[in-house]
Amino acid sequence: MTAVAILGAGLSGVLMGIELRRAGIEDFVVYERAGAAGGTWLHNTYPGLCCDIPSHLYCYSFEPNPDFSSSYAPQPEIRDYIRRAAKKYGVHEHIRFRLPVERGRFDEASGHWDLELGDGGSDRARVLVSATGGLTEPHVPRIEGRERFEGPSWHSGAWRHDVSLEGQRVAVVGSAASAVQVVPEVVKRAREVIVFSRTPNWVTPRNNHRYTDEEKARLRSPEQWRRVRRRQYRQSMLWHRAFVKDPKAIATLRCRVFEQMRAAISDPDLLAALTPDYEPGCKRILVSDDYYPALAKPHVRLVPHGVVAMSETALEASDGRWHEADIVIFCTGYKLGGRADGRPAVEVFGRGGTSLRQALARAPEAYRGVAIPGFPNYFTICGINGAAGHAPVFLSAEACTGFIRRWIEQVIARDLKVVEPSVEATRRYNDAIQRELRGMSWGGDCPGWYRDRQGRVIPFHPGSWCRMRREFRSLHEEEFVLEPRDG
Repeated sequence: MTAVAILGAGLSGVLMGIELRRAGIEDFVVYERAGAAGGTWLHNTYPGLCCDIPSHLYCYSFEPNPDFSSSYAPQPEIRDYIRRAAKKYGVHEHIRFRLPVERGRFDEASGHWDLELGDGGSDRARVLVSATGGLTEPHVPRIEGRERFEGPSWHSGAWRHDVSLEGQRVAVVGSAASAVQVVPEVVKRAREVIVFSRTPNWVTPRNNHRYTDEEKARLRSPEQWRRVRRRQYRQSMLWHRAFVKDPKAIATLRCRVFEQMRAAISDPDLLAALTPDYEPGCKRILVSDDYYPALAKPHVRLVPHGVVAMSETALEASDGRWHEADIVIFCTGYKLGGRADGRPAVEVFGRGGTSLRQALARAPEAYRGVAIPGFPNYFTICGINGAAGHAPVFLSAEACTGFIRRWIEQVIARDLKVVEPSVEATRRYNDAIQRELRGMSWGGDCPGWYRDRQGRVIPFHPGSWCRMRREFRSLHEEEFVLEPRDG
């Protein structure tokens, strides 16, 4: 029997463990499918991978790292940072590596979660916290004839480090967040590169900067580090203003993108193909210094269409033209929180044996992104509408885990059998935020995964991170169903 079971040892799962230890709660286990902590920063290793949030904002507020090598940290440094934090704050010894939870079932009689583990064993937990994230399982689209292609092909999230790109014709399918990092690296090695871009994106300059030893030394001052972090947060608010459709913010972003694009590219046809027909913010805003210069190279071709079919040696674009390739790299996103076979990362069953997948198919909504009616004593970190769109997930996760930790303290101190948001409160909350979200950039007319089939914006909280944090100051106990164990 465990007081708290945490699913996943990425940045959010490690953070949840830190929160519990700070509260004096040691009876918890972190179940991790992989052999090390790090989450998405462990699983993704493609060349060029780095954060698109400034380094000193993309970290725990209580754990500065003055030794980041650059203003946008590369993948190995972020992975190692999460691992160090897990060890420093005593979470590492609570992690059971290579031992996933396959299923969790809520026992209504006892108020516990029965967990089926990947090794055939089991556990029971009073509280179950999901920190599985959504950027671990690669999504490869269904393309006619894909299995016929004779050359190597892979997704950026499962990079083939054993395959050389030197002298090869490489097709990159996709032009979003991973593509803008992958393409410049592929261009350095391949003989020819064909980039298939179904929909152009807004790509703002990163202005990446390698820190000198003197700058790192200054950042060892807590006050100097906080000053840099505050400045970086204020800069992130430009994106939030664009999300709420502030004309000046949108104009500023457009100007930055066009300046960078036109500085690198002179071909008018290529400029037209790279210009989105929607405003910044409707889809994810991307960050890169070298994507546009890479596309301007003489051995690179942009195909402004998606891929509809593949043969043994070529890819067919949606305009009917075929393009020969030796290697194909898919930069096509991820199965959100799922596995390659379509199942969720962990199968969760709440009241009446209802699966979480079924419940969310009926009503894809959560209470403040952290709890779901019908699933007592179950919390998610940065779940549905549970993250601020302009801020790094570290900040949103700190707000969420603080709220969850306080509810766990209530469960233990008051010996509660059930903590569950009410259906009515959850519906009121979601009706209110969806009205707000529909008027934001994410509700615009552009393709993407931000909206479900009914047009509801799923990932983000409509406010700034500061607003989100304020809303978590209260436990909102009147909006929960509480059942004491002796009741």
